[in-house]
Amino acid sequence: MSIEVRRLGRADAEAYRAIRLESLEQEPNAFGSVYELETNRSLADFADRLSTSAVFGAFAKGMLIGMAGFKQETGPKDSHKGFVWGMYVRANWRGQGVGATLMAAVVTAARDTVEQLTLAVVQGNDTAIALYRKVGFEVYGVEPRALKSASGYSDEVLMVLIL
Repeated sequence: MSIEVRRLGRADAEAYRAIRLESLEQEPNAFGSVYELETNRSLADFADRLSTSAVFGAFAKGMLIGMAGFKQETGPKDSHKGFVWGMYVRANWRGQGVGATLMAAVVTAARDTVEQLTLAVVQGNDTAIALYRKVGFEVYGVEPRALKSASGYSDEVLMVLIL
């Protein structure tokens, strides 16, 4: 099966909204945001997000099956950095290289914009950590109790890739 990866634009807002909400519903402990908050956002809000971040989508047979984004920091002393966010691959497409392809697109695009990428991944998500290591990220720390939900606290593994 051929996978196409490309940067999403405003015209992709509806498909992006659908997969973003699915990611929050299916993997609630993996993300800092929550389904209940994002489901109330307008389609225009999702389109705006696609304009302010570089969000890449993986497509198979015209269907959006995965996403990953990065955003450049904007301060005068940290604009050399970007952070990766929103990595998600639909369950039936996992283990087929979609995540690695998405991350390769993010890293390639980031090289033209920033000097390093950071990300945070919930501790215990060994599959994601292995994927990020595979594309060159290294662990530089752990933030204890980084996220809090009804099920308790989650620590986050902090990773960096110097480009």
